[in-house]
Amino acid sequence: MDRATAKKTPKAQVIRENPLNTRVAIMRASTTIDLSSYCNRHVFNRVMAPNKSTEQRVPGFNEADMAAIRTSSPRSTRGNLHSQNMRSMTAGPEARFFLQCGIGKPQVNAAAAAAETNATSIEKELIAEGVIDPELYYSWLAGELELPFLTEIDPDQVVQLPSMDVLLHRDGPLRLSRAGSQVTIIVPEARTIEAEKARFARRPGLRGRLMVASPATIRRAVWQAGASDRVRKITFELDQDQQDASARRVMTGPQGFVLALAVYTAATGFMLWPFLAFTVLHILLTMFLSGGIFLRLSALIASSFKPKRSPPLKRVNRRKLPIYTVLIALHDEADMAPAIVSRIAALRWPKSLLDVKYVCEADDEATIRALQAQNLGPESEIISTPAFGPRTKPKALQYALQGARGSLIAVYDAEDKPAPGQLLEAWAVFCSNDARLGCLQAPLAIANLGRSWISGLFALEYSGLFRVLIPFLAQTRMPIPLGGTSNHFRRAALKAAGGWDPHNVTEDADLGIRLYAHGYRTGTLTSATVETAPTTPQVWAPQRTRWLKGWTQTWLVAMRRPRHTVSALGIRGFVVFQLLIAGMLISALTHPLMFIFVAVTIAWLASSTASSISTFQSTLMWIDLINIGVSYLTFIAMGWRGFTAHERGKMKGYWVLLTPAYWFMMSMAGWRALGQLMSNTHLWEKTPHAATPEWAALAENVGMQKDAQGMERVKGIEPSS
Repeated sequence: MDRATAKKTPKAQVIRENPLNTRVAIMRASTTIDLSSYCNRHVFNRVMAPNKSTEQRVPGFNEADMAAIRTSSPRSTRGNLHSQNMRSMTAGPEARFFLQCGIGKPQVNAAAAAAETNATSIEKELIAEGVIDPELYYSWLAGELELPFLTEIDPDQVVQLPSMDVLLHRDGPLRLSRAGSQVTIIVPEARTIEAEKARFARRPGLRGRLMVASPATIRRAVWQAGASDRVRKITFELDQDQQDASARRVMTGPQGFVLALAVYTAATGFMLWPFLAFTVLHILLTMFLSGGIFLRLSALIASSFKPKRSPPLKRVNRRKLPIYTVLIALHDEADMAPAIVSRIAALRWPKSLLDVKYVCEADDEATIRALQAQNLGPESEIISTPAFGPRTKPKALQYALQGARGSLIAVYDAEDKPAPGQLLEAWAVFCSNDARLGCLQAPLAIANLGRSWISGLFALEYSGLFRVLIPFLAQTRMPIPLGGTSNHFRRAALKAAGGWDPHNVTEDADLGIRLYAHGYRTGTLTSATVETAPTTPQVWAPQRTRWLKGWTQTWLVAMRRPRHTVSALGIRGFVVFQLLIAGMLISALTHPLMFIFVAVTIAWLASSTASSISTFQSTLMWIDLINIGVSYLTFIAMGWRGFTAHERGKMKGYWVLLTPAYWFMMSMAGWRALGQLMSNTHLWEKTPHAATPEWAALAENVGMQKDAQGMERVKGIEPSS
């Protein structure tokens, strides 16, 4: 709707009580809008400084962080302007403008200092900190310029130009076609308002062709106007630009031929020479399993020694912080909306340099309404992904990426609780390394590991993966299949690798391998993200099915051109890739088969034909038994090695005796994944989430220390790059 300006709007009136109880009233015509309660609720809340003496047990969390997360609303951490240096910085025209508008001098001084530090403007800092409401402010500017103000823009009226999407990540004019003529929507700025007035005084006819809207209103219209073309583009872009890197097809024709030939050869061998075929299969599986065990044992042994100290991180230059985009993909997560919004609000990063995008399916009305109810700050927006193509998380992320403003990109899930300092640590690590460090993986800590034996073994598995294996791979500069959350990317690296594949249901593993193939390496962080694990087989099985199906997709994609993959990954990287991806798939699918091999050999030994069993067969049997035992022990030892003292106390010791059952469940999920790969390749079986109390107890009792530079560290662990 239009809000036409009948006469020039008077400037704001201010009643100053004291610096922490400022009443601001913006008067437009005869209507006064009192913003005092708004400022008192959302602007002047303080976040306590971290207590350096606090003993912690989850990396990156301290008592002040937990208090901030528990009490944070989307705008409750916006008190930073009051805590900055209050030296007088009101000499500039922009500062004088806001003082004349009725903003208190302490707020303007602090905003000016923040603008100088963040290379922004006083206007952006005041909006980011919630001192002024964007819609009210731009409405008032429209009145100053005697221009109509739009609170909503009809997307059908947007003139769609090839470069239109640039307005998703920067402010600029938008063209509309209205009533047979075109008008331009502008976003005026305080520092140019007097120049605009002078221009209109010289050319009054311009007013008939211009209107005003807030940046959020313009972005919303652009998202809606280009949705259909945009979603089609991102869905098929990777398949068109790098067809051999896309999982849109399950396998190529040559791969199908090789698979059919392998099945025919195996079937013929088992019919004609069963003993020989059985032995050859046995040897191949043993080699794969032994290789995977060797890799994990190497990581475990390496973690037992004092880690090689990384070069000291550069001090974070607060005057050079970039814009950081945070992407959170949500689907059917209405219950988690309040929690994730408050946890993202607790991240320590200037609000004026933060770009938060909550990405939902367009028809997920419940989640969208729940997010809208959270009073999101101006740094946040809700993105609706059109219902086209596969309904997957990577498609949602790739869609939202089109509007990302940041040079750094972070990805979180709905149930995540990232350490408040995680963005700062990631920025420090990126600054301390060259541009080939394209990605950083934060460790994940499981909050509800004491809830059931499944969540306990899941936590054990995650501990071994994120705190032992992945740091080892990062230190040795090997390819890393990423975890699906708490990834931090250089935008340039993400773009060079092609972004997320909308058709791969484990977009994390796929992207990690593609980054390595494009010459980028992955490092690790020390500040953790807390999340919850499945507690029942009914929730665990679909999630693990999706993972194994996605890893199969990733392996099939990489093996379309084996020689090219060897060239891209290098010999060492290719071997590690096979041990990680193919090894995991083979071990999951054939784990019961190893017991069958052992049982058959023992049965032969016990039979009257025992003398026909060769020493070679007996040796294979003992290797099988050793592989099974060592694989279980390595699984347990890696997880236990990565656990903190608090986590070890929460884990019931006898649960490790259920490790064989856990592995048999993985085998069942593997076969289910194989069937689903053929029948419903791109199905995304979503893991349901619910708010649980355990994560707070875990995060309030965790173990970290600060180094001389004030950077949070896990004791004995250094960031690897």
